[in-house]
Amino acid sequence: MRCKDVSEQLADHLASALGEAERSELERHLSSCLACRTELDGLSQTWRRLGGIPAMTPDSSAMRARFEAMLAESRATQSRAVSRPGGSDVRSWLRRHSTLQPLLQGCAALLLLLVGIEVGRELRPSSAPEVRELSQEVRDLRQMVSLSLMQQQSASERLKGVSWSNQLDSPGNEVEAALVDTLLHDPNVDVRLASIDALKRFAERDAVRSAAVHALETQSSPLVQMALIDFVVETRDHAALETLRRLSRDDSVNATVRARAVWGIDHLEAV
Repeated sequence: MRCKDVSEQLADHLASALGEAERSELERHLSSCLACRTELDGLSQTWRRLGGIPAMTPDSSAMRARFEAMLAESRATQSRAVSRPGGSDVRSWLRRHSTLQPLLQGCAALLLLLVGIEVGRELRPSSAPEVRELSQEVRDLRQMVSLSLMQQQSASERLKGVSWSNQLDSPGNEVEAALVDTLLHDPNVDVRLASIDALKRFAERDAVRSAAVHALETQSSPLVQMALIDFVVETRDHAALETLRRLSRDDSVNATVRARAVWGIDHLEAV
């Protein structure tokens, strides 16, 4: 079972709507996948909070209008974002809209529940344009939640945001920029390491390759340096050769990192 399949079944799992075989398969996956367990924990918290909200008659038209207004603002922000390293547009937007972060997370979880419980079991996507539109809105909100989490003060929340970004179907340039910003500036080693793994899906982009080489020159953590060496070797980035040579000759660099740099040089020169 893939992480993507698990994400689609979490809502049914929380609602006890899975069959015995599906539930057993999902639980086996959760027992070995930290990222999916983290996502389930986040949705479970939202589920419990939703359960504590008093029942009321919703104003569907007003809710839809507010949702579409928020989504329109999000898309307008996305169209202005740039894909270069730094992620300043993403960071400034989230700072200006920090009060929306809990709302974004709640909306994303609620929509996932609706899609998983109602749409997944009762409607056929191929014959329901509104369902396809709603699915796109869910993907957009999942991206916004991931970006929001990557800006939190808690390292565990930022790690969760990086994990969520790895599960997005079609992440936009804002996600790439936020991950690069995390790699270059996040104070937590584990979060920076996770961002390297998440950036592998963008490895064909020149901006990401340049950011990896730049990070290799500036990072001081041996764990991060070795992960970056593996990254540039895996992506066959010959532009990193000169940086690797400098690392291999720098006596102030950790000896294990210097040895790994030599290994990286050998592998890149061989391809």
